[in-house]
Parts: sequence; structure tokens; C-alpha cells
Amino acid sequence: WYQRRVREAVVSTQSTGSSGINAEYGGNVFHSNGYQIVTYGTVPAPAKSVIFTVQGKLTSQSREANPSIAIVAHFDSFGIAPHLAKSANSNGSGVAAFLELARLLAKLYNTPGSVPKYDILFLLTGAGKLNYLSSKTWMERKMTSDSPDGALLSEAEFVLCIDSVGKEGLNIHLSKQPKAGTPADRMLRAFKEATDLLYPNTTFQTVPKKVNLGNPSFAWHHEVFTVKRLSAGTLSNYPSHTASGRLNTFDEKVDSDLLLKNTHILAEAVGRYISDVSDKSITILQDRMVPNKDMLERTVQYLSTTQRAAQLLTKESSVISFLEQMMDKFTSEVIVSEFKASKRDPEFQFYDNTEVKLFAYNVKPAVFDLFLAIAVFAYLGAVYLCIKAIPHILTAIYQSKKLKSS
Repeated sequence: WYQRRVREAVVSTQSTGSSGINAEYGGNVFHSNGYQIVTYGTVPAPAKSVIFTVQGKLTSQSREANPSIAIVAHFDSFGIAPHLAKSANSNGSGVAAFLELARLLAKLYNTPGSVPKYDILFLLTGAGKLNYLSSKTWMERKMTSDSPDGALLSEAEFVLCIDSVGKEGLNIHLSKQPKAGTPADRMLRAFKEATDLLYPNTTFQTVPKKVNLGNPSFAWHHEVFTVKRLSAGTLSNYPSHTASGRLNTFDEKVDSDLLLKNTHILAEAVGRYISDVSDKSITILQDRMVPNKDMLERTVQYLSTTQRAAQLLTKESSVISFLEQMMDKFTSEVIVSEFKASKRDPEFQFYDNTEVKLFAYNVKPAVFDLFLAIAVFAYLGAVYLCIKAIPHILTAIYQSKKLKSS
């Protein structure tokens, strides 16, 4: 700050042709106030480490063994300051699109004569910003315990993960380019057909990226399922996992119109897949079965103003209750699962004291303290010299009086 003020003074001097630094600027550098930042708090200690998932289902009325797909999104936020992390686009927009998709598909499944032959597993997971730990833990525990939910996931034709869909462009990230006729290829064609039918000017592309098994950190959400040999992909407006917007404390803006458009494409594509429709002249979502912009906006607004960093959440947290209530509206068999870190070999550890108060004190600059110290020393020196000179002064006065009397 002082360097900036001195630089301004020099520039001002050069512009006026003066040979010295402007007195006003020079004086301000020495007597202007500064700020001292201070925080008070205790040393963070290990806290209860718990992560959550919220799941629900939509089941076909067919009595036969039905194929299935899974729709997944993570709901937590991330930032260097957990209490300030908004994560509106990543992944507030993904959760909003997820819930709107569940609402629209619920209408489709409740419409006589149009019920698809697919069972759908909806899974909202926490700790997505922490290497998708909730998804990984849920899958490992459910798929190894003969759980019906685990069986539904293990038999899923495709796992579609939704991550950041509130901006321009759509990309599907896959571990490899799918072969013709596979579920992944059918899902891609469904998205391309939906895009061309509804918004032909929207950019849609496939981004294949091989999973790096040597790296313990997953680049995208679908990689958690890919390593378990499940066909999976992530839908995102980000073309790369290294995009700065995915991990940003100040990610607080979502374009409502773009979110509406992308959610419409998402719902139409999933509808076409589960209905096995490839006719480009037919739309699955008609009449009232279209995304609601107001609901999308309200969901993003709520999520971006609610603390939802993984280390701040408990089962009583408002965001967990909100997600559970919304899932219960649109799906069946809603369950909130709670996973605790292993005590012997924890894969993650949360700490308390995540919020401290910061104080900014208005203080004089160090130069002021220096000059004040010099002034004090000068004053004390003057007093000392005066005291030392008193005997001499008294002697001189006494001698002058003696001379006069004599």
C-alpha cells in the first residue's frame, strides 16, 4: 500500500515537472492509517466425520425383470472458506436439474399407457468435492451386502452423473468412445437427438478421457462407477475437469435460461432412452411435462444460500431435510444413508472450528511509531539535559547575586 502511494507521488511529481516528491503525498505516506487483521480461535480438533446420501426410485409397472439406469448428482459445496462456499453452478445447478428431472419422470411414470419399462435409481450424494467419497462408500457397501439398491445399480445399463449444467454448452464425459449399439452409445444418440430437436444451435459433444488408475483422485463423478465396470458418463457444461469454476468459493452465478434449456435437453434425452424412441419428429416431454424455470431458480437460490460443505452437514441439516422431502415428492422408497469414517484407517477426517471471527483494526503505520519513538526520546533527552543543567544554572544565579552584593 505504501509503495503504491509513493509510486503515485512519483508519477504526480514527474507529470508536474517538480524536482522533489509532492509534499502532500509524502506526508500521507507517513501519517495515513493502515489496517491490522487479527483472528481469534482455538486450534482445530478432529470432529465427527459423517457423509450422507439420499436415494429414491421410480419403478416400472411391468412384472417382468426390468432394465434399469441410475441418475446421480452430488449436492455438497466446496471452497477455502466452507461457510462462504456457494457452489451455485457446481453443483447447485446439477441438483436443481436432477430434482426437476425426477419431477418430470414421475409424471411420465404416473401417466397411464406411457410408463417405460425401466426402473430408475436416483442418488444424491455428499462429499462429491472430496473425491466423491459418498458415492464410493455407498456403492461399496450396498453392492457387497446383497442390497436391492446395490443390485439395481450393479444391473444398471448406464449411470448418468450430472455436474454443473447452468452455463452454455453440454458435454458428456466418458472413459472411452462407446461402441455402436451399447447403452452408452444409445444414451449419446438420445442426447444428440434431443439437442437437435429442441435446441439445434446448442453445442453438444462427447469428451472421452481414460480413467487414470494410478491417480487416487477421480477427475469426474462417473469414474467412481467406471472402475467398478459400470457403463457411466458425466453431463457437464465444463469441457475439462480442470476448469477453475468447479472448485471456486465465489461460484455464485447461474444463468436461469441456460439451466432451463440444459434441463429440458437432459429430460428429453433420458425420456427418449427409457422409452426407446429414436424418431426425431417425436418429443417425449409434451404439454405440461416441461421443466419449470421458477422451480429451477428457487432450488439454485436455496442451495447457493445454504451452508452445505461436507464438513458442516449433519442429519438434522436443513439441506438434507430439503433433499429428502423433494425426493419423497417425486420418487418412492426414499432413504437417507449415513456413513462414518473408519476409526482404524479413515479415508477422510473433518475438523471443527470451521468458523472464526476476523477483526480489522485501524492502526497507524510503522513509520508513525518510529517518528513517535524518536520524538519521545528527544523529549526525554531534553528533560534529562535540563535536569543535569539545573545545578549549573543555580550556581550561575548564586554567583551573579554574590557579585552584585559585593
